[in-house]
Amino acid sequence: MTSFGIHMGNTSVCLAVSKEGKTDVVASPTGDRVTPAVVAFTDSEIIVGLAAKQARLRNMSNTIINNKNVAAGKLTQQWIDSSPVTITQNNNRIFYEVEYKEREWKAGPSDILVNLYKYIHDIAETHSSEVDQCNCVLTVPRDYNEGQRNFVREAASKAGFKVTQMISETAAACLAYSLGQDELSERYHALVFRSGGISTSMSVVLVSGGTFSILASSDLEMGGDQADEVLVQYLGAEFKQKYKEDILVNKRGKAKLAKGAETVKHVLSTLDTAHCFVESLFDGMDFSSNVTRARFDNQLSKFVIDVLAPLSSLLTSVGLTTADIAKVVMTGGTSKIVKLQTALRGKFPNAEVMTNYAPDEVIAIGAAVQASYITNETTQNCREKMLSISNNIVAVVEGCEDNVITVLPEDSTVPCKRSVPITAPADQENIDLTVYWGQDKTVALTKLSLDGISNKSKMVLSVHIHRDASTHLTLVDKTSGNS
Repeated sequence: MTSFGIHMGNTSVCLAVSKEGKTDVVASPTGDRVTPAVVAFTDSEIIVGLAAKQARLRNMSNTIINNKNVAAGKLTQQWIDSSPVTITQNNNRIFYEVEYKEREWKAGPSDILVNLYKYIHDIAETHSSEVDQCNCVLTVPRDYNEGQRNFVREAASKAGFKVTQMISETAAACLAYSLGQDELSERYHALVFRSGGISTSMSVVLVSGGTFSILASSDLEMGGDQADEVLVQYLGAEFKQKYKEDILVNKRGKAKLAKGAETVKHVLSTLDTAHCFVESLFDGMDFSSNVTRARFDNQLSKFVIDVLAPLSSLLTSVGLTTADIAKVVMTGGTSKIVKLQTALRGKFPNAEVMTNYAPDEVIAIGAAVQASYITNETTQNCREKMLSISNNIVAVVEGCEDNVITVLPEDSTVPCKRSVPITAPADQENIDLTVYWGQDKTVALTKLSLDGISNKSKMVLSVHIHRDASTHLTLVDKTSGNS
């Protein structure tokens, strides 16, 4: 069964596929693994993705970017004032006013979302001819309410996707790296650090019993755009020194320089030097400059300090220190910046910093992994908040008191089932086992006995906690069938 996961950000959108136990990102026909979340209106058509982004300088007033924030109602007056596209509000509804097919046209944020999802649907069809039948999981920010989630779900459904579930971007990032999934007894704290095009968020997550509990989060309206601006100022100063002209006061000139700066930023995430070339930047003059990563890192110092500033208070709010974080998951395109990665490694010297996947692909991969787990029909009302047990359930075999077996770890969600192997002392014909509530073994839940065992016996203790918290425990000898 083929399953899809989609992460829609403000600046980019990524599609991942899970098939036959393998998960990977689906590239667009142009070979791009991540598609710019840009939609442009022209005299003849609606253009989506890279082509729309590349032509933006020539079509600023009809090219829509950062639609995710507008769709979620996160619309500030500053954004309206600075937007090259006219944004109006009527009866609490938001519209973009653009020119399309030589006439004025009003498009809502949902229309833009549908166009983006349709473009992604076309990419998905290159991978599977039955996209409409495949499970699809979407990701949304953890603070989206039911109305915002339905808005996104409807847009993807209109584009032709079978949306089976929506999960938080934080949970998807954890799923991409299988945090706590391979060994359910694992219990540790992780930091999910997401830095995108216009925002940064960080969440402290408790990984325990195969589940993720978000303990605290912090959001910041800073991202790749601010890193670009640092480069624009640097390159602008270099241009002024060479040509004695301030290119930054020229709106179009600054926009062209910003496009070159973004390219430099991406190159410097993998190479030590990047070449910036802007054709006819001012009065027919071309601009050419080499930027080293060392120089870029130097310029970025304040940006990195500001982006990481909320970390200390975030950890303090949940009673943790940097030493308590076992893993750091890097997501979002801006997390590719080497200086940012180095700074996070410095802050969490004991933690494993997860960078196996490209940061801007992580959330989509996690969504596809989740989609592959779903086998039933559409999950309409998935609960992201679930009941969980507040203590370990452990077992001790009589005669082997030093060996405490964890049957179910603390924070395991209810309902749940789990089985663990049990070993009896050598050459015994019977086994007595006590199950306790808590690692300190002060509260005994029950005692189980099994007769007629031998050295060939393979014994298993199973626990099943039902929705009403009633608990069923079974000790069975798989060899003889006795229980």
